[in-house]
Amino acid sequence: MKYCLFVLSVLVAFASCKKVETPLSKQEKLRAISWRIDSTYIVYLSAKGDDSASRGTWPEQFIDGNYVYPRPDCLFDDYFKFQTNNTGTHVTGPNKCGVSETDNIDFTWGIYQADTKMYIYGMYAIFGQDVNADLTSFEDEKFTITYTKKVGATGSINARVTYKFKKK
Repeated sequence: MKYCLFVLSVLVAFASCKKVETPLSKQEKLRAISWRIDSTYIVYLSAKGDDSASRGTWPEQFIDGNYVYPRPDCLFDDYFKFQTNNTGTHVTGPNKCGVSETDNIDFTWGIYQADTKMYIYGMYAIFGQDVNADLTSFEDEKFTITYTKKVGATGSINARVTYKFKKK
């Protein structure tokens, strides 16, 4: 009888156990899929506080009566893989931006400060510098980073640059 009660209690305990789903961290979500740049914007910052209007960072074009900033053709097939050990790969795709562009460009990345900041080092072809950015939004299939950099011929103008990434 003792054994029957023991087996019955084990079966009841086993049946009542449910697997608890643990949500993926931001790092795990970044690694789970490939990403592409959806859009970029720049705001020129003024010391007086009268910042300029936001505009696209890619070359301006006048299309159908509007100024637009389309992504260069050579970037349409590019995507980014965030991998383990804070490594990543920028896959440039078959449509190259220059004759010397390689198929894959490695970079280093990480998320820190309670998942509010992100660094991306070595992706100079896109950012032109190592980036320490604010992770301003993060959803399952898109995220946005924003950082400040010096621009202009003499590097004397501060600008806030925003990159929006989407699932490939």
